[in-house]
Amino acid sequence: MLNRRSFSDVLPESPKSTRKKEEARQAEFVRLGQALKLKTTVKGDATANLATTSFCKKEPWESQSFCSNFPHEVVCADSWGQSLLVSTDAGILLIDDGQPSVQVFDKTLQIKQMHVLEALDLLIARTDKGKDSRLLVFRLSVVQKDIETKQIIRSKYDCRENKLERTKGCHLYAINTHHGSELRIVAAIRNKLLLVTKKYHPCNSLTSSSLLSSSESPVEEFQYIREICLSDPPVVMTLVDGPTEESDNMICVGYRHQFDLVNESTGESYRLHHVEANKVNFVAAIDVYEDGEAGLLLCYNYVCQYRKVYPFNGGSPLVQPSAYDFQFSWNQVPYAVVCAFPYILAFTTDSIEIRLVVNGNLVHTAVVPELQLVASRSDIYFKATAAVSGSSDSSSKEMSSRSSPQTPTAYEMPECPPSSLEGEVPCKNLYKIPLSNLVGRSVERPLKSPLASKVITTTASSGIASLPVTHSLSLSRMEIKEIASRTRKELLGLLDEPIPKSQSAQKQKKVPRRQSDPKQEAVRSTSSDR
Repeated sequence: MLNRRSFSDVLPESPKSTRKKEEARQAEFVRLGQALKLKTTVKGDATANLATTSFCKKEPWESQSFCSNFPHEVVCADSWGQSLLVSTDAGILLIDDGQPSVQVFDKTLQIKQMHVLEALDLLIARTDKGKDSRLLVFRLSVVQKDIETKQIIRSKYDCRENKLERTKGCHLYAINTHHGSELRIVAAIRNKLLLVTKKYHPCNSLTSSSLLSSSESPVEEFQYIREICLSDPPVVMTLVDGPTEESDNMICVGYRHQFDLVNESTGESYRLHHVEANKVNFVAAIDVYEDGEAGLLLCYNYVCQYRKVYPFNGGSPLVQPSAYDFQFSWNQVPYAVVCAFPYILAFTTDSIEIRLVVNGNLVHTAVVPELQLVASRSDIYFKATAAVSGSSDSSSKEMSSRSSPQTPTAYEMPECPPSSLEGEVPCKNLYKIPLSNLVGRSVERPLKSPLASKVITTTASSGIASLPVTHSLSLSRMEIKEIASRTRKELLGLLDEPIPKSQSAQKQKKVPRRQSDPKQEAVRSTSSDR
């Protein structure tokens, strides 16, 4: 009897009423449902955003027609609001769906790389013409004014005041994707890295912009920090934010058969990964953050490999194998990789391969003839000769038009005329995959770096719009948290349906209220990288 009493003391009290039993049963049902769906999603048997299963539901990666019969060769592009700023063989064009393209710069200005930073009122571009290649910086407001007034179509001779002179010979550049307290630019000039910064003061940005409005060129706002010498010219380059605002930012460079980390302050380099292959095709190095710690997604040949960079120790990062490191392989060698949680997309010459970031499981492969990725910093734009297999029809375009009012419907897009002459180049169309379709409305892409949360708080208090962020996402535990929180919300939404017992129905209405606050806290915690 004594043993029986002692054993019962450690057990939780069983429900003494029917209502409590029903409530406990419902709570256990929710818990098991969450675990089941999380297991199914991570396993790769289901997509991560199946909120409601419906035969009419469109896949999140389905594309929309953005511009039909685009005749020019695209060099590079970047999104500007709902429009697309495109560098072509005919010059720089501004394309808005359903409207004629607008010439911004003539064909004397050959831009090979560009970034449109709306929050900073900046257009950064790299011209590439041998030794005369440089970085150019423009004010977006000035460019927009020229477009609206139609006063001038600029040539390269009109951009002499916009040159960053010390970047002469630049063949590659990269910017920090989160624009923390300052904008950092690293320009690669052969085997030399030039670090350039532009201070950003959110508290007095309105005043400073009004004072500097008289100067059309923002060149004077940039300052040259230092030069760093490498052993070889970099092929890919990415800036990595440190955990603090002190001198612990890093530059990931890929050259020869290796990826190295370079300290921005000291110039010291550390071996991150060595590629065991005779020939290396570097694709990308994407910075990712989890719980205030940085990691890198290294893409080369068929391989995507995640390497975690631990907090700095004595001025050098701890780069060592860990349980969080993983890798997976593509079916074809991609030339570009884009991350949009929970998916990672690989672009080849004739297909788009979509996998889960968590474990690399294949979700979908779309066959796209003569595929060319155009832009991917926010919405994904690509060029192809024909419609994507499984691309959205008129019904999906009508659904997407709610989030993008200027997206034309299927019957508004002109058909590509058949080629009348032999050997004529077939027409190519521009397509768009909205970022909101891929990541969903409750998850940001990318999850911010350790420094981004401080800037968001400051700008919110000063009434200034938050800064856009790009190309970075959280992995492993943070992704599991996102999937779990999204799954929890979906499952709790099913409890709103009434059941025959009135008392249990009242309890079911109370359950979502009690668990809605933790859900909101989970979403907020991901944006501040808890």
